[in-house]
Parts: sequence; C-alpha cells; structure tokens
Amino acid sequence: MDTYGRDEVSRGAVFLVGVLTAHIIGQQDGDEEDRLDPLSDLIPAVIRKLPEFELADPAQVPMVIGVLMAAAMGMDTVAWRDQFGTISPPEALVHTFMLWLLADLFDNLVEQPGATDQLMRATLSSLAADPD
Repeated sequence: MDTYGRDEVSRGAVFLVGVLTAHIIGQQDGDEEDRLDPLSDLIPAVIRKLPEFELADPAQVPMVIGVLMAAAMGMDTVAWRDQFGTISPPEALVHTFMLWLLADLFDNLVEQPGATDQLMRATLSSLAADPD
C-alpha cells in the first residue's frame, strides 16, 4: 500500500478477480451439465454469499458484480472497471470479499486447499518477469 497507493492496490484486486474467475471457468473437467456456468451458477453463488460479510456495503455490490460479469465474459476487468473512475474504499473492501469467496470456491472445485495461493503466486511471478 505504501509503495503503490490505495488506488493501485484496489485495481490489483479487480485484476485478481478477473484472473481467478477465468481459472474457475476454465479449470472445470467433466460433462457439460456438471460444469459451473458463470452467469447462472457462479455469479448468483457469490451474490448470495456477500451478505455474510457484515462490512460489505450493499451499495457497492452492483459494481463488484459488474467486474465479475466482465471477467466471466472474458473482458479485461481492470479496463472495464477503470471506465467508471476511481475505486472507493467501500468498493475496494467488497472486491476483497469477492476475492475471498472466489478463492474458497476455486480451492473447493479443484479439491486442493491452497490452490488459489499457488495460482496467484504464479500469476504475480509471471507479471514480474514480463518486461512490459
């Protein structure tokens, strides 16, 4: 936070929502009927869980769900969110809760506790190695 500032950390959370959503959608094996559909399964499941976080401001949920939908449609989540201006602290907090829920879902889908941590470390390492 000290190095990059609140705005960039918030944008990073939006980026990670996109990465994790892409992996949840893309890492499913099995028959078509057993696959988690992003629009009818993934997004409603997360929406139902968000109220469990007492600090989640309900007014922020539409924007956070918009980020999740952008990710589910294969869009660049950071570019999509940036079009609406700076991320407020209450919205950033809800993005953090969203990451928590997605991480739990991903770990459960692949039946490997810590899978999200490994995925995020690999993603961030690849970004650090990218000269762009």
